[in-house]
Amino acid sequence: MNEAVRLKYGESETFAPGGGISNVELTKMSVKVANIAFNKEVALHYQQPNGAWTERSLTFQANFGNYDLFTASFNDLVTTQFVIRYSVDGQTFWDNNNFANYHVDSGRPNVVGKNVVLNTAVARRGGQAGGGFVFTTSWVEGEIYVNNLAFSKVVGIRLTTNGWRSFQDTNASFSGTLPVATGLSEVEVWKFKTPELNLDESTLNFQFAVFYNTPTTGESFWDNNFGQDYSLSKVDLSSIQ
Repeated sequence: MNEAVRLKYGESETFAPGGGISNVELTKMSVKVANIAFNKEVALHYQQPNGAWTERSLTFQANFGNYDLFTASFNDLVTTQFVIRYSVDGQTFWDNNNFANYHVDSGRPNVVGKNVVLNTAVARRGGQAGGGFVFTTSWVEGEIYVNNLAFSKVVGIRLTTNGWRSFQDTNASFSGTLPVATGLSEVEVWKFKTPELNLDESTLNFQFAVFYNTPTTGESFWDNNFGQDYSLSKVDLSSIQ
């Protein structure tokens, strides 16, 4: 597996909340890693204000089958440059933003890994009447985070209900930016809801990936769960992050 770690969301800033309080430091990180083995170590590897590099560990948050979520919130550090380290089963993987490192500053304090990432997905069920019968329907709804690379963008989900024998793309809608304490948020939130169709019982799970296209530059970005695709149970209210 060439890719096994992905920054989900990073934010680092110094701000003054008021009341005579100033120079409050806040750094928040959430990271997805492929579930290669049970014992694993995930760390924020960051540059300190004096230029030296050091590390802080992230904490396991949740397992979603073939990937895990690690998070951390630090109120005693701030950084403008960082990468993510993932060590597991004798191997070390890095998310270093394609060798460019991740950069934030007081004006733009937040960033999404690889420009697009699934935030949440929830399976839903409903019912539709027709011909004297009530049919069970199903769909997926959720949120996608993207970096604001250009004004014109297409964000969405590619989903299959039958193990990729067929699939459908559904575009997401802009829902705002993630709030930050200071500066301008560079991370947008896009919400999606796939069409409500008759429940396909040929498989137990939805499978999908999320995408982000910038037509003006011709760039395309995908989050497909380290090439494995996301898998979500069709049971009502099943969810992943």
